[in-house]
Amino acid sequence: MSIPYLISSLSSPLLGHFVDKVGRRAILATLASAILLVVHLSMAATDISPVGPMILQGTAYSLYAAVIWPSVPLTVTKQYTGTAYGVITSIQNIGLALFPLIIAAIYNISGSYIPNVEVFFTSCACAGVVVGLIMIRVDRRTGGKLNAVSSDGKEARVDTDELRRDGDYFDPLAEANNPHSIHID
Repeated sequence: MSIPYLISSLSSPLLGHFVDKVGRRAILATLASAILLVVHLSMAATDISPVGPMILQGTAYSLYAAVIWPSVPLTVTKQYTGTAYGVITSIQNIGLALFPLIIAAIYNISGSYIPNVEVFFTSCACAGVVVGLIMIRVDRRTGGKLNAVSSDGKEARVDTDELRRDGDYFDPLAEANNPHSIHID
């Protein structure tokens, strides 16, 4: 059980540095979900040792954290940065509170963890890949801030306050009323 957290604690600084150099946050977040999809499918459908998949799981956790937290100041105006971090943390804590209950319910209904719980995690990873693909598309349509990298390999910084003044930023309320925006019903 501690393998993913050990791997994540060791790889987080390296992956954070990598993300600082290459950008591509939306793509890497989607890759992290795809890695988790492979991990949970292999745990659900094969009898291989769980050590390899758990190492990959730790890498995916670290990669996701390395892209999600630095994405906040790139996509939210300065006055809402603290609120955005609070919302992300709240959603994360809701998951940490609910998932053990869901896993316990799956176990109580089925009588086993494998493959049933892994199928649940596989479906969560599939949802993450779909959301990631949507995020890539939205990022491309709204200026590419998440995937941007400057020509010298340094992280591209976007002044969201300047974009807000220029009217060229992602406003979810305006996008909801835009007939040309992506709508998922």
